[in-house]
Amino acid sequence: MIMVCDNPKPTESKLLFLALGDSTLVGAYSSKAPVSFLLDASGDGILAAPTQYFLLPEWVVKSSGRSDASDKKIIALLDKLYEKTLQANDLQLDQKTMNEYQRYKTDTTLANRHIALLFDNYQTIINNTASEGKNAPPEICLPLMQQLSQECRLLYNNVPVIVCIYLGESLLNAGRKDDARAHFKVSLDQYPNSIPLMVYNYRLEQDPSKQKSMLEQLKKKYPRHWMVMDL
Repeated sequence: MIMVCDNPKPTESKLLFLALGDSTLVGAYSSKAPVSFLLDASGDGILAAPTQYFLLPEWVVKSSGRSDASDKKIIALLDKLYEKTLQANDLQLDQKTMNEYQRYKTDTTLANRHIALLFDNYQTIINNTASEGKNAPPEICLPLMQQLSQECRLLYNNVPVIVCIYLGESLLNAGRKDDARAHFKVSLDQYPNSIPLMVYNYRLEQDPSKQKSMLEQLKKKYPRHWMVMDL
């Protein structure tokens, strides 16, 4: 990545352009308040609306990386993250799993790094907004999760359960409750043992008697799960 600006000190430039080594434009950074990034989200040379978040576009990594449907390491990692956080009773990640996740940010020899990038972009927004006490912006999060779901399906003909959950949450945050309800039902058919999917399916159930039965089953089978304990 290279930076192009009109000042010997990049941090003092009003507008800083970001490009690849071959001068392909990735985006621009404006230091004028409010500080914002303008990024080429799809690789067509068109900069999208300003955003306060720098999220490296997926096409940057995908165009220079290696896509390999036979390499399922990133899918296995996403499943491991799911099992150790969302499906587990306690949200705790071990250092080995964290190191494996962080490696995708630096090791350019790994295949399918664009999948990891999209997932990490989403996590970055969720964590940053949560730390600031803000709601995650649906206009950014929903397209990210839709793209991640599509990329997983194109490469592996399958969408990991953790992606299904985050996509459903993004639909809810965007106010698309009916779409989220339908999405969680379909996802639960694919992953019938997923506790988070059961919880969301319960919350969105419109039949009071069915909802009551769902709650009873959740509390009976998974009383110590962190999501069930909040019901």
